[in-house]
Amino acid sequence: MRRASFVLAALVAAGCSASHHSAHAVQHVRTVVRAVSAVPDKAAQSVLDLPPIRRGPLPGYLLIADRDNNRALLVSPTKQVVWQSTNLRGPDDAFFTPGYRSIITNEEFNDTLTEVSLRTKRRIWRYGHDAVPGSSPGYLNTPDDAYRLPRGTTTIADIRNCRIVLLSHSKRVLRVLGGSCIHDPPRGFASPNGDTPLRDGGLLVTEIGPPGWIDRLDARGGLVWSVRSPIAYPSDAQLLRNGRILVSGFTIPGKIIEMTRTGRVTWSFGATGGPNELAKPSLAVRLPNGMIASNDDWNHRVIIIDPRTNRIVWQYGHTGVPGAGSGYLNKPDGLDLLPSAILRRTSTRAVRRRSPSAGVAVKRIGSLPQAASRLAAVTLPNGKIVALGGLANGTSSDEILIGPPARPVRVGRLPQATHDDAAVYLRGAVYLYGGGQAVSSPAVVRIDPHTGAAMRAGSLGEPLSDLGAVTVGGNAYVVGGYTGTRWATAVLRLRGTHASVVARLPAGLRYAGVAALGGRIFVAGGVTTSGETSAIRVVDPASGTVHLLGRLPRAIAHAPLVATAGALYLIGGRTQSGAASSAILRIDPGSGRTSTVGRLPQALADTAAVAVGARIVVLGGAGRTTTNAIYAVTP
Repeated sequence: MRRASFVLAALVAAGCSASHHSAHAVQHVRTVVRAVSAVPDKAAQSVLDLPPIRRGPLPGYLLIADRDNNRALLVSPTKQVVWQSTNLRGPDDAFFTPGYRSIITNEEFNDTLTEVSLRTKRRIWRYGHDAVPGSSPGYLNTPDDAYRLPRGTTTIADIRNCRIVLLSHSKRVLRVLGGSCIHDPPRGFASPNGDTPLRDGGLLVTEIGPPGWIDRLDARGGLVWSVRSPIAYPSDAQLLRNGRILVSGFTIPGKIIEMTRTGRVTWSFGATGGPNELAKPSLAVRLPNGMIASNDDWNHRVIIIDPRTNRIVWQYGHTGVPGAGSGYLNKPDGLDLLPSAILRRTSTRAVRRRSPSAGVAVKRIGSLPQAASRLAAVTLPNGKIVALGGLANGTSSDEILIGPPARPVRVGRLPQATHDDAAVYLRGAVYLYGGGQAVSSPAVVRIDPHTGAAMRAGSLGEPLSDLGAVTVGGNAYVVGGYTGTRWATAVLRLRGTHASVVARLPAGLRYAGVAALGGRIFVAGGVTTSGETSAIRVVDPASGTVHLLGRLPRAIAHAPLVATAGALYLIGGRTQSGAASSAILRIDPGSGRTSTVGRLPQALADTAAVAVGARIVVLGGAGRTTTNAIYAVTP
């Protein structure tokens, strides 16, 4: 959402008392607005000394209210956490105050409001009583959408009290709208969960209902119009500059729509399956570049949607996987934009020439218990890693390693030794697919990441080794592989013990790099029946389509592909000549363009690589010899 839609909302205060209706008061508000808006697109630099960002889907830094982790995060376009406030009490929403000096959050289920300084991260203002709901002055009952206005007024949708409350900075109740729990605005609201300030000083109130309603109030609190929501459980409606309304449906599956004031839907996003399936999205806002940002609460992610293509072009969090580690969220319930100066194309080139940041830093951080290659590995929500099986001393291993990236330790054993398999983390467990020893295996093994206990959990339906595996939209997918008699072309979706084909590669493929980003599956390199390939392909599991995105500089296989910081990285690998490579390639997921951004200290193929936050952890591998090295690759 444009920050102007918040700062210009100062005229809401005009409804607080008769004196606020004067021309002098209006002129004062306009003066404040001009002062606050003087550098809105450089707020990230002026407030937190954050660097300008490159042009992309996120035109600044994104504030996320990570409710069930009791924290608020500020995330860069490259998905690095650049600021956070912890020890909050279930922050349901979080918005910047005018001037971007602090954030204000409503702790809905704690019945409190809290303001936190950006500089010191300290609480500087609170209202309400911890977990004590009420309607008397000083009390709230499930407050939602707390906005601070330029003159210091705070407006709150007080859901279970069925009212909108306006507070002074000294915590005096200035005005109450509603109070009757029926749809009769402004005298009554049926559980209001949104009170978005408007440019003319009014409010856009969202009533949960049922049925749900969206009400436009003027600066004096009078009703301008009211429209019944065409979607169930409307949440946090926003009035767009074109006069239409953007609103989320807090349901499973969820929906985000743009609608007219008569209730006609003009745009929608949300599917019943695949990467576009939403789970109780509670807020959607339009960014200054036209993109739609939304917190997909129960999918534990924040997404940016390109409304022209209806595709997710940026995501923070792992779909359907709650967590507290780097890159994870747990029921994110609010967002706001901290605008940033945007580097122009020419400036970007200059920065790339001067700065080493276009490359990667590579550092050895630890060791495996023994030298190994062809491991399967995943990252856990707590930032630890799991490494499974592999080849050690020329034979398959049954070891399960779990621990910090620099020092995983043996905690258990697989039902049988295996290598050339693939693993994912899904719904609280690690799943290992296929692999084998002398022959390919159809096994699916479930590993408890807390204890290391492993047990058979089903079958792929046919033997499969040399495959890749990822998760998209809460489902596991396996790509390519070798059955023992033929090279697999299928991309399989795994649900429980059922495997279904969602797409076909143009040719059988083994030992490819496979990664998921933005709801799509990327496949780079690998071995076909004709030899190593340089193809970079994109699989859309929702539509079942596969298309060629680009080409690697040369054909390569046995190289892991990792998605992090909004890009793809291909690590090492083996060329057509059979030689191992040390190159680290960056692949742009939009254009398919590639560049060599760094090198491993030694040439390695058959490494395992996983994203841990913004860095890539590389485990083992084989070159002239097999290594036990663990490297951190930081873009």
